[in-house]
Amino acid sequence: MNDDTKTPPSSRSKSSLDATERAVHPTSRAASAPGAEPGVTEMGAAGSDHEAASSGDNSSRSTPQQRAFGERPAVFKSTWQEVAFVFQATNATATSSFFQGASAIITASIGRELGMTQGEITWITASTALTAGAFQLGLGQMADLLGRRAVFIVGMASFSAFALLVAFAQDPFWMDIVCGILGVSSAMVVPPAIGIMGAAYDKPSKRKNLAFSAFSAGNPLGFVFGSILSGIATRIFNWRAAYILIAILWAIFTVVAIFTIPKVEAYPLDQPFKERLKTFFKTFDSVGTVMTIFGTGLLTAAVTLGPTDGWRAAHIIAMLVLGTLLLILFVFWERVYPTPLMPPHIWKDWNFTFIILASLPGYMGFLSGQFWLAFFMQELQRLAPLTVAVHLIPQAVAGLVYNIIAGSVLHRINNTLLLAVGSAAYIASNVLLALMRPDSLYWAFVFPSLILSVVGADFQFNVANMYVMQSLPSHQQALAGGIFNTIFRLGAAVALGISTAVFTSAQGTPEALADPMVPYKKAFQVSIGLSAISFLFLPFVRLGTQGHTSQASDDVKSDATVAPVAAAATPATGASVGKEERP
Repeated sequence: MNDDTKTPPSSRSKSSLDATERAVHPTSRAASAPGAEPGVTEMGAAGSDHEAASSGDNSSRSTPQQRAFGERPAVFKSTWQEVAFVFQATNATATSSFFQGASAIITASIGRELGMTQGEITWITASTALTAGAFQLGLGQMADLLGRRAVFIVGMASFSAFALLVAFAQDPFWMDIVCGILGVSSAMVVPPAIGIMGAAYDKPSKRKNLAFSAFSAGNPLGFVFGSILSGIATRIFNWRAAYILIAILWAIFTVVAIFTIPKVEAYPLDQPFKERLKTFFKTFDSVGTVMTIFGTGLLTAAVTLGPTDGWRAAHIIAMLVLGTLLLILFVFWERVYPTPLMPPHIWKDWNFTFIILASLPGYMGFLSGQFWLAFFMQELQRLAPLTVAVHLIPQAVAGLVYNIIAGSVLHRINNTLLLAVGSAAYIASNVLLALMRPDSLYWAFVFPSLILSVVGADFQFNVANMYVMQSLPSHQQALAGGIFNTIFRLGAAVALGISTAVFTSAQGTPEALADPMVPYKKAFQVSIGLSAISFLFLPFVRLGTQGHTSQASDDVKSDATVAPVAAAATPATGASVGKEERP
């Protein structure tokens, strides 16, 4: 076996990105101590010395059980700050889904008051997912270049402000446009949160597993808790009160963030802002950002408007062709631009590619199914928003329990098996929804469907999120978060567009006129089909356990600093923890 074969995967990943790092952060190596991790510079030279000393003291005093669980990251002054930050990071990933959940159970009320069509109602949530996904990559790169902490706080504050603006919407155009702007605000908070978490929790441990499990729970649970709080506010006042409540909550989160978010940046802290701004304009992938925004926007709009405007309409065909062309050009552009939004090398890691392909369809089916379930309860069962929210409470409770379980078993159970369990749960959940009737018993169909849906969401999000955070070095963790969330946000928008097209097409048929349940059944069948696609990619995933503490992980870090030259010639292959060799 030659030296190149012995080089650990994590060493290859970091070394292969040295050229990109020098282009994005030309002064990072000069300002950092030799051998220091370029992505974690918040402590400075003195802080690093203190961290090393304290780490040695802690390791000598701590028990084997404490070392296995993991030490508190040095960037946190206390356990309280660590818990508060993880809570804030969870809020960040819940921002978009919280808004979608809050909107989903009051869409019927909004539509009636503002005189909205079915397509316009769908765009209340679809526009948020679309803009969140389209802007996520660019904002992730911006966070790395200009400051993660600042971008996070601005994102929280702007989300609060625009949520308040939604509460005063007077027409469909106002509603959908401002909801789209809210998606941009939500896209500002996720990449910085992941970037800070990835740099802070740089060593595999149970502590890291629990932190990332809480973070991963934000997406599915945000939808549920958003629904519950929205239902309560609407019951007491009206649907506008739900958005006022969101504005108040995120204003509070903004204030808390100022005091709890540590300064963990991807650039030297003594680098002047003007120099960072100059680097930003020189390296920011503006062309790729524009292609992403317009490509996904045109494609999703065409899918949503096609059933009502006609698939042969000139503007629908133009949007489909132009949107597809822009996304194809985006792929080629990323291969030639020196500092791309989505580094092409990450797709060379087949595990990463197939984990995303196996997780994305299930999440698309999950979000689409939840949207139409809430609409079904309002329109066919004539339930009040608060009653709909109460019906969704079991999903929130189950989600919390499953998330704790997921965080506890990532390092014990084969993660490919967890992905398979999640896919099966997604399918079973949506099958139950497709089989129910307006007069069906809640406990026979909706309740088990809700319990099963979060099995898929929690298990697959934890596995996928943990792997993504290990496939890029710490100084590009915000970008890794942007890649992961971009794919899932855009997937959500596409899923809502497809299901809306199917729902609208079925509405005018003779079968639908005789049975109002037909369009909903068709929409739920879309969710079943999307969830089933996940199984097509599971056989290609080669994943063991993740996040366990072992001597091997320490050896990997040691080897990575000793053999950078050999590793530089080897393409990145992703995470080094819990990964099985591909035959």
